[in-house]
Amino acid sequence: MIALRFASLLLFSTSFIVFAAQLPARAAASKGPPAALAFPPLKTWAENALAAVIEATNATALDTAFDAFLADDVSLTINNMTISRTNYIAKRQAKGFVDTAKIVYRDVIEVPTVANSTQAGVVTLFFNVTIGDVVVVSSMNLVIQQDLSAVSPGRHVRNSDLRRVFNINQVETE
Repeated sequence: MIALRFASLLLFSTSFIVFAAQLPARAAASKGPPAALAFPPLKTWAENALAAVIEATNATALDTAFDAFLADDVSLTINNMTISRTNYIAKRQAKGFVDTAKIVYRDVIEVPTVANSTQAGVVTLFFNVTIGDVVVVSSMNLVIQQDLSAVSPGRHVRNSDLRRVFNINQVETE
């Protein structure tokens, strides 16, 4: 009888050890909640967002690019003149939509608000924009922050990039 109980206990212990050894593999294979996205550095975000505005080939793409780039209450100064968000968008629309519009970055400087953060900070871009035969040389200082007003009620924001530009100071010449 004792031998039978010992054999049962040994069988149970062996089964438990085999099961426990499989736990890491089972955990890796299980479908848990999605991991948070790793957002690109501020300067990469700024370069991509500005390129989307410059290189938009239709009004819908331009509206989408501006909404992903600028906060609704952005403060804009171009060549020391204050301009509204609406007028800034209209200025870009007036240049038209050309499939060959291109932006070339000469230099980009990034200073995060918190060291090594990708969430907020200041980015300065030096670039040339070519639209048709016109070349614009420009520098742009951007203050980038999280825009919580971009969140719709009830919307899950874990994997949403809420970075927007709240202040632009731009110098440009054609």
